[in-house]
Amino acid sequence: MININFILESTPKIFEAIPITLIMAFVAAALGWLLGLGIALIRKSKVPVLSQISAVFVSFMRGVPMVILLYISYYALPIMIYSYGLSIGITIDVNLVPPAIYAIIALTLDQAAYSSEVFRSSLDAVDAGQMEASYSIGMTKVQGLFRIVFPQSLAIAIPNLSGLFLGLVKGTSLAYYVGVYEITATANLLAIPAYNFIEAYIMTTFIYEVISFVLNKLFLIIENRLKKFRIEAVLQKKNIFEVVNYYGIHGAIRKHS
Repeated sequence: MININFILESTPKIFEAIPITLIMAFVAAALGWLLGLGIALIRKSKVPVLSQISAVFVSFMRGVPMVILLYISYYALPIMIYSYGLSIGITIDVNLVPPAIYAIIALTLDQAAYSSEVFRSSLDAVDAGQMEASYSIGMTKVQGLFRIVFPQSLAIAIPNLSGLFLGLVKGTSLAYYVGVYEITATANLLAIPAYNFIEAYIMTTFIYEVISFVLNKLFLIIENRLKKFRIEAVLQKKNIFEVVNYYGIHGAIRKHS
């Protein structure tokens, strides 16, 4: 039998852990995507040495399970920091660092690796003529990249980035292994005294589903707005081939008639 009383009593306590889960996810996504964009630009520009290092980093991170990455961040990183401090004559108390910080570091590195491939493919999907058009109106390479190419590539990348972010939200549940009391950890701790694990997992499933539903709707709104921006940019540059991708050949003819 399902213990309804346990669900009613424990749900508010589990809700209190939702901000921790979302904070970890948003911070890791923001930092990871920025790092991923930098890696994508380095690899796309074929910067000597850095491009090869970035490729190795991406390959390594994509091959390491998240749990192992969390363990490395939580157990190995503090030892490395402490040892480095001793080498320069400074005693660093690594115990003062909250476990959530180490979890965010691991999640950020994982997001950086996967998002870099998303950004790289989306940048390649933008017509090279867009950069040539920016040069023709006096823009520098950096201006053309961030004012013309990147906004259009972001519209292409958003569907994949939204999938990455939803996976990241669910991936925060693994932070339980390094002592972060997020949604899953809180539910498990509440279930232990009376072995109400079925009820706890039902609640966590429902909570994650609601969070995923809301975030998915939010990303759809962002995606639609970016698509409108990209279409307007294409129309302004009279790029018929890009318009065909959105409207089909007949729609493109109507738009340019």
